[in-house]
Amino acid sequence: MNQSKALGIALISVLLGGGALALAGFALASDAPHQTALDCVPNASQPGHCTLTMSTYPDSLAGQHGKGGGTHPDWVSYSNQDLSVPANTTVDVVINQYDGGGALNNAFFDQIMGTVGNTATYDGVAKTHVDPTNIGHTFTLRGYPGIDGQSGKRIFVNVPLPANPGTDTPVTIGDGQYPKALVVAFSFKTGSKGQYEWNCEYPCGSSREGQFGFAMSSYGYMSGTLTVQ
Repeated sequence: MNQSKALGIALISVLLGGGALALAGFALASDAPHQTALDCVPNASQPGHCTLTMSTYPDSLAGQHGKGGGTHPDWVSYSNQDLSVPANTTVDVVINQYDGGGALNNAFFDQIMGTVGNTATYDGVAKTHVDPTNIGHTFTLRGYPGIDGQSGKRIFVNVPLPANPGTDTPVTIGDGQYPKALVVAFSFKTGSKGQYEWNCEYPCGSSREGQFGFAMSSYGYMSGTLTVQ
């Protein structure tokens, strides 16, 4: 085999290998679960308020990703990825936290920010921050809608979700068993129409990339959108 032919074969092998890796990476990042979009429910007793109720799980067995947990039954997950809320409304959020946890990479995210009063309640107890060494997930919402950067309302909300101690009698949800939920509640205000992104800032994905791989880097597990309509 002459040298130029050998180099050609080697180059093709590298390109094919790189293409396979790129396709695998794309499939991972765009692995969209079959979750139902979650609409904010108007509160009849409080005009101008609506409620979003979500959950966080240590796996994907609760049913939102399909029978048996879908493609990645062992991946941590929020119950919904796409959230829809009205414009110029106070959004009351309830998150049932079923997962354990550990220490944040960045203690900045132990602070409750952008909520009404910069507080949240944890099983009914109001706090402004939580222990950064005992975090299960965060709900971190951000964005400035409008291509020109002028329309809409800039939103930044961060609420840490403490690790569930897992000491209560397990409950069955879908194909999974979980401890009694730790209930986190908070409110934030929307402005005019726009789309924002939310994600988790606790490293709960894998050992790869500082534990920000797999579920953390795949849309629909630990990240999603919030659309203000």
